[in-house]
Amino acid sequence: MTIADLRSILISLEGMTVEQIDEYARHLYRQAYLNKGHVGIHKTHDDELLVFHSRTFEHAFYTTSDRYDHPERKDVLRRGSVERIHWIGKLVVGEVSGSACFEVPSPTGRIRPPNRFYAVFETPFVVWLEPRREGGWNFASAYPLSIEEIRKYQRGGKTVWKWKEKSPVIDRLTGPEALSKVVKP
Repeated sequence: MTIADLRSILISLEGMTVEQIDEYARHLYRQAYLNKGHVGIHKTHDDELLVFHSRTFEHAFYTTSDRYDHPERKDVLRRGSVERIHWIGKLVVGEVSGSACFEVPSPTGRIRPPNRFYAVFETPFVVWLEPRREGGWNFASAYPLSIEEIRKYQRGGKTVWKWKEKSPVIDRLTGPEALSKVVKP
């Protein structure tokens, strides 16, 4: 999936009030990710369990109006997250060109087990997952983020996966014959 493909699945919120956006976003979240009532069972790019919870909606799609005194308060709807709600699924299954997955310490300071985040750099956006005790991941949040901030989160972590375009020639051939098809003398 290219960046143009991602842009084609952006949700338009033009002319909608905050209340209308909230209602619409909750509907889209239920429809796209909650396939088992109040939860959704999905898989990541590496076939690990990924669980979405209805109760995670506020954390994922709202931010705080007062980051310094009340960082835990989630009282401002993030329009950018709602517009990109369909990007979440595409990113975590590894379909987005130029994307990557990282395991990093939690932004709250917890080092083990690490959190996981997926990032697309050309149109900066991240999806955060938190580890489950039982194994796998819980969806935590998704939002547009500057490349500088993405790089800051990458520090202290490790790259789990990077998207690579598949070439039919390289995929079918191995050894010296593959090189001769790819490298022109």
